Amino acid sequence: MPHGPAYDFSPDEKPDVWWDKSDGSWLGFWTREWPDLLGEAVLKQTDQYDWEVWQPDYRADKIYSKVLKTGVTHRLFPARDKSFRSAVWTRNGIFSEAIIEQLITLQNHPIILELNGTYGIHLPLYSEIIRIFGLTKKFPILFLGHGMFKAPISEILELHRPLTYLNLVIEHFRMKKFLRYIDVIFEQAESALREVRRVYSGRIEKFTMGCDFDFWIPVSSAEQKELIRTELNIPQEKTVFLASGNFISRKQFGKLIEVFNGIKKRDDFFLIIAGHGSETYTKMLMSLAAPLIKQKKAMLHPYVRGERLRGLYWASDLYISVATDEGGPVTVMEAMGCGLPVISTPVGETAERMKKYSVGAFISIKKCNEWAAAIDSLLNKGLPKSLDIQIARDAYHWENVAKRFINIYHDLYKSYFFNL
Repeated sequence: MPHGPAYDFSPDEKPDVWWDKSDGSWLGFWTREWPDLLGEAVLKQTDQYDWEVWQPDYRADKIYSKVLKTGVTHRLFPARDKSFRSAVWTRNGIFSEAIIEQLITLQNHPIILELNGTYGIHLPLYSEIIRIFGLTKKFPILFLGHGMFKAPISEILELHRPLTYLNLVIEHFRMKKFLRYIDVIFEQAESALREVRRVYSGRIEKFTMGCDFDFWIPVSSAEQKELIRTELNIPQEKTVFLASGNFISRKQFGKLIEVFNGIKKRDDFFLIIAGHGSETYTKMLMSLAAPLIKQKKAMLHPYVRGERLRGLYWASDLYISVATDEGGPVTVMEAMGCGLPVISTPVGETAERMKKYSVGAFISIKKCNEWAAAIDSLLNKGLPKSLDIQIARDAYHWENVAKRFINIYHDLYKSYFFNL
């Protein structure tokens, strides 16, 4: 169960599956988001489970359902904002009566409920699910974190506002109370695992996002790379940096563009930034990148998927991620699969693996003035080492990721219901 609607980053862009509504509006969902991909990988390896993705959606006026070719059923449920008390303050968060009602009808069936992305107290829907079904223990409830969790108590030292301090203390103990009803918490990065242990004493499993390493493969030849660059109008002789993802502040694309703008004495690089976001944020990035684009040193590429995205990796020489926080970024995994070395801030599970195998290169999260020096050094000394494809495959290939999840599902199924 994802925690929000499909339009957070591209409200006007129709996704893979969509429906027209009678009032002239539309709604839909992306079929290649990771809950659907995990379901596909699980169903390929076992026929002992069905897999459904339930997504609350502000645009839904009824329940919309689509059975994908993979066997995954994806449903959109009507949703609204609901006020909730966050310790000291009152806030709003997403809620869906339809999801609660559907769970009530299924509570005596053998189901495993997987909640994705947040730890409950800031989301009225998840809080209500835990309140109703956590106590009864009729089926297991799992949390899948995004690798960026920080226990409320850990943020106190960063603050100097008494009211916020009080709020975090109260939230910390509320979270501990909620999470004692959870059977398993999955987290990606070691930093997040340490934080989870501050609020939860139950079963914790480290997991990674998955990647299809049968699709994300290195470019087959120098000639193919040259052809793709020609099609994209990228100079053949330049070192090409690629950054991609949702246009949001923690990805720091704006700062990355500013750093490349500051490298004025070189013309041997080319920067590709590919993704999508709000109209305002996209216009801001376009404005920042205008000088580089004019000098034919950069492009801001529209959001693409599949073969077109793979073509961007194949046209590039290295991948750069400057996010302030990450869990297990799929874009970095895809880059690794395509054989690209990675420059990254030291955050997330993929960065941990880069450190373990001494590959790629790291740059500071906040000291952007150091980025230019690091980029200049790479251009002078040559590209860093890329992660061995087999190591990346063992860690992140969907088949291997799904096997780890299936083993845990079997354990929970046996303990709650009966032997498989």
